[in-house]
Amino acid sequence: VIIDAPRRFVENFRYLLGVNISAPGGSTRNGKEGGILQQTINPRSGQGVFSAFQGTSMASPHVAGVAALIKSSGVSDPKQVAEILYESSRSIDNDELNEFGAGQLDAAAAVKLAQRGRWPFHQFFRWLWQTAFFKLRLWFDAGAVPVVPKLLMIAGAYGLAVLFSSYVTNPWPGLFHGGLILGSGGLFLLRGLYIFDLPQWPLRLIGSSIPEWGTAAQANPVLNPITASVLVPLILLALFLSHPSLKWYAIGSCLGVASCLGVSALLDPECLWLGSSLLARGYLLVNAVLCVLLAYLALRGEVEQS
Repeated sequence: VIIDAPRRFVENFRYLLGVNISAPGGSTRNGKEGGILQQTINPRSGQGVFSAFQGTSMASPHVAGVAALIKSSGVSDPKQVAEILYESSRSIDNDELNEFGAGQLDAAAAVKLAQRGRWPFHQFFRWLWQTAFFKLRLWFDAGAVPVVPKLLMIAGAYGLAVLFSSYVTNPWPGLFHGGLILGSGGLFLLRGLYIFDLPQWPLRLIGSSIPEWGTAAQANPVLNPITASVLVPLILLALFLSHPSLKWYAIGSCLGVASCLGVSALLDPECLWLGSSLLARGYLLVNAVLCVLLAYLALRGEVEQS
């Protein structure tokens, strides 16, 4: 992928991954003077004209031209040509998210490297570093995950579980732990994980807790009142309460969702259609209490049956 060199054009694509190298692409924001001159066809007259443009269509020919210079220097293997382009590029400062790939195209350095025919180790290591494969921020965006609230939600779920520990078999079943975690904070670290060129919504969905399912795929932090309620735990109990193993997941989910809703009501009560008003806060707290009562009734019934 080749992108325009001016940084302001890629700031809107902060999480664009898979960029190999950058090259001059022009800028016509303030007039044609900053564009790249190109010969084209006037659509009205059908005559050949020169006009200034900006974009990857301007950047790509720069790279193609330098690739031709490399080939004329005796390097014909396409992989070697690409490697020389990356290695000879000028470094870009403050490019932690790999928006410029290996760096900015440098024709003179590319030809020199092609004629020399070898890569010094320090330059090869510089290329590896500038492609950002060693940079954590390329693979994980901590800003996408509210870590402290998530930890509070999980801690709250286990706190509720301790209160009802006399009703739960000892040791706690694995599915009970799963319900506590998935109902409260979820596998939240997955929400910030980025995998090259793959859609992010599956990771956001898997990494979200039950109350967040309603808006997780759209990366919307606002809760949906339908999923952020006692409804999903109630459905899980209705489906699995008679199952010897899955019932513990359903019960754990009740306590997990209760913790998630309670922490959300205190820290960030914003909901679709309700906003972040007192009504939204009250809605979340009421449903949190209902989830706790639901778990209590299920556990009490379990004790009476045994």
